[in-house]
Amino acid sequence: MKKFVWPFLIGLLVLIGAGSMMMRGGKKEDDSKKKESITVELGDIQSKVVETGTIDAIKSVDVKSRVTGRVKQILVEEGQSVIQGQLIAIIDPKETQLVLDQNEAQLRGAQRSVQRSSLEVSQRGQQARVGVDSAKVRIRQLMLELESQPKLNQASIDEAQTAVNTANAEKRRLIESSQPNLRRSTESQVLEAKANVRASELEFARQQELESKGFSARRAVELSRQNVDVAKARLAQAEEAAARLEASLSVEINKVDQQIAQSQAALSRAKTNLYQIDFKRQELESAKVDLRKAETALLDPAILEKQQQQSMAVVDQLSSVVSDARRQLSETEIRAPITGVVTKKGLQVGELATGLSSFSSGTTIVKIEDRTTMRVRLDINEIDTAKLDLGMDAKIVVDALPKASLVGKVTKIAPASKEAANGVVQSSDAVVKYQVEITLSNSDPGLRSGMSAKCSLIVINKKGVVRVPLEYVAKEEDGSYIMLAGAKPTDPGTKKKITVGTATGTYVEVTGGLKQGDKIVRPDFNGPKRVGAMQFGGDNQ
Repeated sequence: MKKFVWPFLIGLLVLIGAGSMMMRGGKKEDDSKKKESITVELGDIQSKVVETGTIDAIKSVDVKSRVTGRVKQILVEEGQSVIQGQLIAIIDPKETQLVLDQNEAQLRGAQRSVQRSSLEVSQRGQQARVGVDSAKVRIRQLMLELESQPKLNQASIDEAQTAVNTANAEKRRLIESSQPNLRRSTESQVLEAKANVRASELEFARQQELESKGFSARRAVELSRQNVDVAKARLAQAEEAAARLEASLSVEINKVDQQIAQSQAALSRAKTNLYQIDFKRQELESAKVDLRKAETALLDPAILEKQQQQSMAVVDQLSSVVSDARRQLSETEIRAPITGVVTKKGLQVGELATGLSSFSSGTTIVKIEDRTTMRVRLDINEIDTAKLDLGMDAKIVVDALPKASLVGKVTKIAPASKEAANGVVQSSDAVVKYQVEITLSNSDPGLRSGMSAKCSLIVINKKGVVRVPLEYVAKEEDGSYIMLAGAKPTDPGTKKKITVGTATGTYVEVTGGLKQGDKIVRPDFNGPKRVGAMQFGGDNQ
């Protein structure tokens, strides 16, 4: 009997357990069909970018000397405040003064050379112009002489020929008219002498008129005056001929012969003057050659002027060198270029300061920072960098100054990553970072360069918008959607398209298709089937 009871009891317990399991499984299946809903509300959406960087001064100057020399004095200490223009160091000026003195001496020599060449140019130019003017005057004079000389020569010849003819006629008259009749001859001679007086006087007047016009020589005028005297003498002789006819006849014949000889000589001289024209032409050609030489000499001042310009260029160059030497002498006194705080001394008294030049960057004497405006430099990853804009506000917390309330604005976002800017090839799995600068809007006396600062930048901040949790929004190829809750908890919900706006890691802004007060449920999971340990809770979770 007992052998049949125990198997029966065991089978009954199995049946009861199986029924219990079936009841629990059915209940669980009913519970899984229920959908928990939430009510859509208005709220805020905010997202921040938080990064830590280093504080430094925007304006920081390494004060260097443009003059190479020994440091004679340093008048400031590290941590000391200075104002712009304040004398902070002195470079020994002895070597610079020596260079200035040498350059000034060279400049004075070059200036004297320019002055000397200026005088030489003026003198040569004046001499050349005088030579040209003299040659032109000589040419004009010779041309006038060549133009008038033939006429003057012909007039002299005509005059001399007339005198010859007159003397010969006079001789024939004396011989032919004095013999036939003494009285008649005497009277005739008296009358003829009177006529000769009148004729010679007319000739004298004519010669004077020709002389006044430049057509007669002075010799001809004097000769005509002599003719007047001779005619008067003849008249006197004719009057005396009545008593001494024979004696006076011989005397007059001799006089006429003399006149003929003189007239012949004058005629020969006048014909000889025709050869002077050829000499005048030769003189004219020689004067033209002299003019060309004088005109060529005018080029000498131009050549000297070119040389003078070269000397003036040397003067300008030396003037520039002297000005630079004077500037260097003035720059042996090192003054603060900005107002700020001395943060570092690079040299001590007696050490050599190398000046700035095209071959040297110079030695830093002191470093000055203007701490009125500070900045924070951040290295931010590419995803967060894309969310930033210039002018964006930032809240700054400095660990060393926990009580300081500091704010700033984004003033610079690097256009290239740090690696790209340095020419470094970056691996595909490395984090790409960009340098961002935040300028502090306020400052604190305790701020120092190099302090760490944590900056918080609100990149998204929307107030009172329709928002839903991120997990309640699903996406398809044609957009986003949500599931409106049904009338019963077990209803699967109604799919509805929505327009989304800003999204964060927690919430999504809905700009269309949903309003405050709507109830929604979480969409079913439609991803790949979960396996293994992920199966607990159902495949659709």
